[in-house]
Amino acid sequence: MPRPRQWLAPLLALVLTLAVSPALAVDLSGCWQGTWESTSTGHSGLLRATFTPCGDGRYAVDFSGRFFRILPFRYSVTLRVVEDRGDCVTLAGSSWLGRMFGTFSYRASADDCRFEACYSSAKDNGIFRLSRSGR
Repeated sequence: MPRPRQWLAPLLALVLTLAVSPALAVDLSGCWQGTWESTSTGHSGLLRATFTPCGDGRYAVDFSGRFFRILPFRYSVTLRVVEDRGDCVTLAGSSWLGRMFGTFSYRASADDCRFEACYSSAKDNGIFRLSRSGR
């Protein structure tokens, strides 16, 4: 029969491993840039985003860009990690952009360098393609 000291350390290590929630392997924090494209209308433009971690696998994302090259837009959405595959994460979220635009839903895939999101609303569908600023 093993002595208590022989099995105590491995047992404590196992308990701590199971109790600590794993950190996300991909950190999306920081500034990103790229383009947006409406697959409904064909409109497109430059897009910037800043990702700020909120904890629990969520990011507050501030998007900004231009529509028709002259009309600026800016809005925020919280995206949550719904799948973590180690080197790539899948995110989802939605945002209410007022009565004129309605609710936009997002489903995205991201790694350390690239972010691609499909968005949809009652009036529009499209894609955001971003990469890290300065890379």
